[in-house]
Amino acid sequence: MQPDQPLVSVLMNCYNGEKYLRAALDSVLAQTYQNWELVFWDNQSTDDSAAICKNYADSRIRYFYASEHTELGPARIQAFQQMRGEFVAVLDADDISHPDRLARQAAFLKQHPDVALVGSWAQYIDEKGKIFDEFKPPSDQQELQDCLGWTNPIVHSSAMYRRQLAQEVGGYPENIVWAQDLGLTLALAQRAKIAMIADYLCQIRVLTASMTRSRKYQALVAAETLLLFKRAVDSLPLSAKSRRLNQRTMAIAEIKLGLASLRSASCWAGLKMVLHGLLSAPSALWGNGPARRFFGAKF
Repeated sequence: MQPDQPLVSVLMNCYNGEKYLRAALDSVLAQTYQNWELVFWDNQSTDDSAAICKNYADSRIRYFYASEHTELGPARIQAFQQMRGEFVAVLDADDISHPDRLARQAAFLKQHPDVALVGSWAQYIDEKGKIFDEFKPPSDQQELQDCLGWTNPIVHSSAMYRRQLAQEVGGYPENIVWAQDLGLTLALAQRAKIAMIADYLCQIRVLTASMTRSRKYQALVAAETLLLFKRAVDSLPLSAKSRRLNQRTMAIAEIKLGLASLRSASCWAGLKMVLHGLLSAPSALWGNGPARRFFGAKF
C-alpha cells in the first residue's frame, strides 16, 4: 500500500438522500479509525445531496457525479471501480456506522487473512432514528456460512470486504439488480470465509416508502432469489439442515414468481411454478417461521 493510500474505502451510493445524508456522513467522520477515504457516488440527485456532501471540507471525501442515472446495481458497480483501499466498507446514505466500526472490522480482517468479508449485528431504526428491531445473525463461522444456503445473513451496510479478492471474483454481479450484495457475498464465500462481529456496529434506517413494493419488483426479487440460492446450494458446502431450508426458500420464491406471472399474460407458466413450488416444499405455505426461530428476530 502506498503511503498516501487509505487502508479502508467507504462506498456510499446516493440518490436524493438529503434527509438523512448528514447523519451518515457524520458517522464516517466520527470514526476512531482515520485512515479511510469515502467514495460518494451521486446518481444524479435532484435534491441538495451534492451540496451537503461538498460542504464537508475533508479531502478524504471523493465526490463523483454519475454521467447518467441508473438503478442502484450499476451505480454500485461504478462506485466500486473507484475504490483504492485494501478493504471496502459499505454504508448506504441513510444508514449510520458505530464510531468503532472501521477500526474493529479492519483489525479483524488484518488478524484473519482467511476471511474475505466480515459483517456485524445491526439495529433497525425508523425515520426518526428510534431503534425498533435488531438483526443478530450467528457469529459462529460455520453456522454463518451455512445461512447462505437459504438467507442473507450480512446486512450490506455492516459489511467490510477485501477489495482485491472482490475484484478477482468479478465484483458486484452485473446480471443482478436487487440482491447484488448477496451475489458478491456468495462469490467471496466460495473463495474464503465470511465472519460476523457479534456487536451492533451499524444502524439500518427503514423508510416507510421502502415497504411498498410493486408487482414487478416482487417478481424481480423472487427471480433473483431462485438464481442466487440455486447458486449457493450448488457451490457451497452446506449442512443437511441448510439444504432443507434452501429447498423451502426456493419453493417460496417460485410460488411468489408464479403468482406474479399469474397476474400477467403468462398464466399457465405461473400456475406451473406455483404448483411446482408447493409440491417441492409444502411447508412453504406456513410462512417464515423457521427463519424467525433461527435468528430470533423478525425479517
